[in-house]
Amino acid sequence: MCYNSSRTNVDKRKTNPADSNGAPDVAALAQRAQTGCTASFEQLVALHTPRLLRFLERRTGSRQDAEDLVQETWARAYRYLHRFESDRSFPAWLWTIAARLDASRRRKKALPLATWTADVASAEPDAGQRLADAEDSAGLWALAARVLRPAQREALWLFYVEEMSVKDVAKILGLTTIGAKVLLHRARRRLGDTLRQHTGATDAMFVTCQEGARP
Repeated sequence: MCYNSSRTNVDKRKTNPADSNGAPDVAALAQRAQTGCTASFEQLVALHTPRLLRFLERRTGSRQDAEDLVQETWARAYRYLHRFESDRSFPAWLWTIAARLDASRRRKKALPLATWTADVASAEPDAGQRLADAEDSAGLWALAARVLRPAQREALWLFYVEEMSVKDVAKILGLTTIGAKVLLHRARRRLGDTLRQHTGATDAMFVTCQEGARP
């Protein structure tokens, strides 16, 4: 049940459902939003907008474009919320909408997928600097932006940063589950090979994508 926020005797446990760990229960919020609960939908927006904006900004290379796409994504999600299936991951469903809207935008404008960050696109650091940067996560993703194809970078980002399952990564990128596994494997191998060429480091920093790992 969605309570009116003007009521003073609102049971916050009912209006703000949480899982056993105290985190917001996204599935419950999505189900309530489907029944017309505006407060639940607004909570979904608050929960997911920061990550969605970060995902789209890296994908487009433009803060303004990303903000516009976030607005379009939520508008589309609200319009088609009745189509969301409760057995699916809501973030994955939302990210799929965002990715498709961006793909449509790029087709219309005939724009290539931008690199993740402007400094990576314009700078040419020497090998030593690249290796120093790779010691932290930001440097690692900057290195990935230089040596991986856009689809490989996006797959890694969704799997490791957004913690999507392989199945959800496949859905967002329009691939089969096997195709997503192959893409992740090749991306890890490519990035690991690049690191080993200079440091002897292994690609153990990435968890192998096996059948039982976030399928």
